[in-house]
Amino acid sequence: MISSEQLLDVLGNETRRMILELLADKPRYTTEIASLLNIGQKAINDHLKIMSDFGIIDTYVQKQQRGSPRKYFQVNERFKLEFTLTPGLFRIYVLEPETDWKSILEEFPEFKELQKEVEQIQKLRQIEQYRKVCRDLAQELNRLTQAKMYIENLLARTRKRCMMIIDSLELQPVERRVLFEVVTGGKNVTVEEIAEKCKISTEETLQALKSLEQKGVVRL
Repeated sequence: MISSEQLLDVLGNETRRMILELLADKPRYTTEIASLLNIGQKAINDHLKIMSDFGIIDTYVQKQQRGSPRKYFQVNERFKLEFTLTPGLFRIYVLEPETDWKSILEEFPEFKELQKEVEQIQKLRQIEQYRKVCRDLAQELNRLTQAKMYIENLLARTRKRCMMIIDSLELQPVERRVLFEVVTGGKNVTVEEIAEKCKISTEETLQALKSLEQKGVVRL
């Protein structure tokens, strides 16, 4: 999976962001994108390849009534990016490919009615029905977004307090950082994940963990 650093590098390019805005609306082919953005086709192809290599977009080929089949680009349906930056919390979240949609539906049974609306609207041609379903989905999304923001605020406050306590301990800077990731990184955080977060080697991480254990701060 693409790392947060790689993702920021990829999306740091304005042209790629403009391409993604177009693809978020609907699948498009290379010459169409180049024409809409008034950018050379070769440059567009280079950007598309970079995003394809990282799994942000994918492709499919569609037959045409006239001429050769056409290659379309679209945003990977398994890709979802969320960026959170607030005092105490910096997080780039990319949807895991193995996300179990069925289990989500079981955890939130109220979504079943929304799913039923979506499935029914696919069989209708009345624009008013689309408006209603979009409105219902937007309202539910807003409700969940507000709840998510509340939880993120609690998490940020907890992380800040945790860092204050850790800073008060007589530890080396690298030990403090490693300890912070151990405490806030979740139940099954690995040495490799801690090393990546702290921007240090696995060996340095293990040394810091061993030192923390000797000082009675953690148990390995």
